[in-house]
Amino acid sequence: MVEQAAEAIVAAAARGIFLPGDRLVEAEIARDLGISRVPVREALRLLESQGIVVSTPYKGMRLMQVSNRDVAALMRVRLSLETLAVQEAMAVAGAEDAVTAGRRFAPLREAADAFVHLATGPRRDPAALVAGNHAFHDALCRTSGNLPLHALWQSLARPMAVIWGLGQPQRDAEEAAGQHLAIVAALETRNLPAAMAVLGAHINWNQQCDFEALLRARRGTAA
Repeated sequence: MVEQAAEAIVAAAARGIFLPGDRLVEAEIARDLGISRVPVREALRLLESQGIVVSTPYKGMRLMQVSNRDVAALMRVRLSLETLAVQEAMAVAGAEDAVTAGRRFAPLREAADAFVHLATGPRRDPAALVAGNHAFHDALCRTSGNLPLHALWQSLARPMAVIWGLGQPQRDAEEAAGQHLAIVAALETRNLPAAMAVLGAHINWNQQCDFEALLRARRGTAA
């Protein structure tokens, strides 16, 4: 139940119900979820340990702040991890026969196809798009076979979910879906330069986006 409460809070952030810097009131969240305050309290503590929630004396729990500088720093780390994931996945697959390598990339292909359905469907739920994007990049890191790399990426996943949710109105979901497919195709054909190029463009979109302006717009405040 604690994990479910944490996922519900992250999904609410992805949908814009909670914006960066908003206060997270334990009693209100528990009421909205129809559960007791205990699992919500534990969920907030879990999210605090993951950097998505910040506790301030006399001000309570708040959703993490988002600044362009912090997003750029996080995305540089993310790009380094996913670049290494692609390189190691390619190296491991290169030593495997075609059938085994195909099985290695099958979960990544499935995640990419699932995101296409989310991006092109009639109802584009921001939380579902964020979850689908997470599923693809999580699969990419798992494909490397490097467990510490995957664990490091997972430690960044929930803060990234807040950022992805904030940027959803500006991001072309269909373009992102196409980039996912292009990354998979490059891995399947052992085209490392192509995989690196698409991955770089895909992640660097976040560094070119003005998240501070998006947040002001969502709050309806002037610059």
